[in-house]
Amino acid sequence: MEAFLVALVLVAIAEIGDKSLFLTILLMLRHRRPLPIVGGLVLGILANLALAAAAGSLLADWLDARLLAWVVGGAFVAMAVWSLIPEQDGLVEPMSGSSLLLTAAVSYFMLEMADKTQLATLALAARFDAFLPVLAGAVLGVVLVNAPAIWLGHKYAARLPMRMIRWICALLALSLGLWILAEAAGLFD
Repeated sequence: MEAFLVALVLVAIAEIGDKSLFLTILLMLRHRRPLPIVGGLVLGILANLALAAAAGSLLADWLDARLLAWVVGGAFVAMAVWSLIPEQDGLVEPMSGSSLLLTAAVSYFMLEMADKTQLATLALAARFDAFLPVLAGAVLGVVLVNAPAIWLGHKYAARLPMRMIRWICALLALSLGLWILAEAAGLFD
């Protein structure tokens, strides 16, 4: 029980303000279908954190941290530009529930690679030697932080000032991207 609770609290705290919240909000504003997004969140995070708890230490040996930082930083800069492009009705075809679930699952899985949530899960699984309690607590921690964005976004999506939200998302993504790229370039060493 201790491993579950420590994982739940630590991962939930680590997840607050994390980039997966951006993805959650983006998916909700674009598709406005909470159940497949919640399902995709759970499946993607479960797969990602299971990988972290089972084999995360091997990934650390395979990935060059600096190269990963360049890729992630570039992705955030690209996301900033993409956030400024307004979506127009008719250009985005509605997805079936299963397509949206799969899209969300793969997106969350990839987004959380080498993230602090994944690293915390790896460390906690090693510390407690309790794969399932740590995994369950970590997944629940991520879901508890992201679920309000799904439900509130679904309820209030029509009332939101989309132009301002696009600019705020773009500025946040650009700031994160430039920060990560600066770290990768060694400007903070």
